[in-house]
Amino acid sequence: MTQIDIQLPDGFGTIAEYAAEIKRAFAKYSSFPNMHIVDFFVTGFWQQLPDDWQEYLEQVEVTGLVAMASTGQVDASAPESLRSYVKDMFRLRLNYQGPLIAAAADSEQGELWYFLEGMNPKKRVEVQLLSQLVSTVAKESQCSLVVDVGAGQGYLSRVLAYSSYSLPVLAIDSSPKQQRGAESMQRRTIKRLQGSRAAQHGFKWEAGRAQQLQHTVMHVGLDRTGELAATAHSRVAGGRWMLCGLHACGDLSSAVLKTFVESDAAAVAVVPCCYNHISETRQGTVAGFPLSREMHGIRLGQNALKTACQATSRWDSCPEATLAAFRRNHFRALLHYLMVAHGQVAPDAMAPAVGKVTNTELQAAKVSVDASSDEIAFTTYVLAALTKLNHAWRPTAEQCVECYREHGTGLQQIAAAWTLKSLAGPLVECMLVVDRAMYLAEHCRGSDRVSAFALFDPVTSPRNVVLVAQRGDNA
Repeated sequence: MTQIDIQLPDGFGTIAEYAAEIKRAFAKYSSFPNMHIVDFFVTGFWQQLPDDWQEYLEQVEVTGLVAMASTGQVDASAPESLRSYVKDMFRLRLNYQGPLIAAAADSEQGELWYFLEGMNPKKRVEVQLLSQLVSTVAKESQCSLVVDVGAGQGYLSRVLAYSSYSLPVLAIDSSPKQQRGAESMQRRTIKRLQGSRAAQHGFKWEAGRAQQLQHTVMHVGLDRTGELAATAHSRVAGGRWMLCGLHACGDLSSAVLKTFVESDAAAVAVVPCCYNHISETRQGTVAGFPLSREMHGIRLGQNALKTACQATSRWDSCPEATLAAFRRNHFRALLHYLMVAHGQVAPDAMAPAVGKVTNTELQAAKVSVDASSDEIAFTTYVLAALTKLNHAWRPTAEQCVECYREHGTGLQQIAAAWTLKSLAGPLVECMLVVDRAMYLAEHCRGSDRVSAFALFDPVTSPRNVVLVAQRGDNA
């Protein structure tokens, strides 16, 4: 198996040793990432915790929970087993150190200015950094075509094709609407690059350069890698080509890696995203996890995959947003408990997906009742959520208030449980990263290179890991 360039935590000599340890840790602590917060009161999750954990966590301030999740800080008075859990969750995190690329300090004044349309500050940095990396990999691998999979509005594709990188790009997306939007912005970008400002900056638009970027609509699936490779071959005329993707959602990132393994692509550089949309193997079906032999037989579960999307590194910098998330989870779990208690949902049935209840929806459902502000807020939420669900049943205000009072310490318990669950998020993400990196290494040869490292700031871009593989010769 090809060696993987990845910064392992202290104490691990090989990635195989590390993989074995994170699998053991997941098996030991799987109840936390697999907890469904909506079922919290119905399943009695709190009562399943050790008594000393309950006693300690009910006394911890929100600031203490935030510190626990974001930095691993736990008071010495905490139960030893709880401190051991937190320590393990931080001890097993990958360092993700790698050849980080510095973004330009002021993109408004540089070449990127011509490509800024539609990009927020976060997207600008991501596009700038990944385009630099893809350009470097493409040149090292002597690629004459870059295939941008899941190209969306074409932000990355346009920078690769029309900036100084000047790479031929095939932008692929499954949505015709996205393609139309990308082509529209492509025309406006070309117009800017042909304008007087670009000329003053020394940019020379050459005839035929518009053809550097081509768009096509294609569904890229785990079972359709051959179609993607054939499409690339039809555009590259016998030359070398590579795959890339910025925040390739769910199984799409697995499909991109699988295409690389099963084709003659010279390289791949993909930043995965939306782990909750990854499929798992069932009865031999083709799925997004596991890909590697190392992780064969491991099942994470849908709730654990959702947990991998949590960004606890943001908690301490956004305390108000963190508290608001605790409150939303509390209300949603109470609503489910209320519906089960009144026979509207079976205890073992999947809870209906409410989604975000907007301020407008809350305002429309506002009620006047003799109760505390928190009880009124919960009652209003219940009525707004049921309206959003188009559910015929409506509890009385008194039933809502009674439910809230029954779980008077529920918010504290929910906050603590959400913290315990979110702590395991990086562990699940590490299992996904290791699975994909080892899958690439298992199918590469001695002269090939495989690496995984952080490309973006984890606070602004939580899904910041890029997987890169390069073949050492003409495969």
